[in-house]
Amino acid sequence: MRAGGWLFLSLASLGCAASPEQLDRPTNVAFGLNGDVYVADGYNHARIARFSGSGELLMEWGEKGFASGQFDTPHGIVTDDEGRVYVADRENARVQVFSADGEYLAQWKSAALGRPWAIAYGPDRHLYVVDGGDQDPERPRGHVLRIDREGTIVERWGTAGDGPGELDWGHGIAVGGDGSVYVTSLRGRGVQKFRRTK
Repeated sequence: MRAGGWLFLSLASLGCAASPEQLDRPTNVAFGLNGDVYVADGYNHARIARFSGSGELLMEWGEKGFASGQFDTPHGIVTDDEGRVYVADRENARVQVFSADGEYLAQWKSAALGRPWAIAYGPDRHLYVVDGGDQDPERPRGHVLRIDREGTIVERWGTAGDGPGELDWGHGIAVGGDGSVYVTSLRGRGVQKFRRTK
């Protein structure tokens, strides 16, 4: 189907899934080095689905749980320039790392990481993670973390709130070609742009 010069290809139907090809409330997508599409099928399923660029389901991995390779709301997904797949496993409060073919490689989980809601890969070859919350009113969080590919947090900024530079349930993240970081919030200031000053 064509719309305004764009060709529309449905990767999968939405709604209650009756077959593996069907998605049910997916949360994010990422692209492999060969053009494959990785879908975090996050809210009602707990899996990663990998499709070809033409929409054919190639494989899937994961199920509901907290063991390695299992998920509880895989909410963000990104690939790096070597094909690894990083998943923000939100309710399990961790990032899981996989090969392009779904082989479990590592997890990053710590109090400093918090609860990752979204993840992006920057031109500096670092991962950027939003610790979005499930806010504890006594100890609210709202951070962006810059992490190397071994899982070490190398930089952290932001605080909880709805003022400039503050995050209230940071929900999505992207990194531009110039290294600027864009963060969306469910509540508060919508989209904010952060740029390194030194």
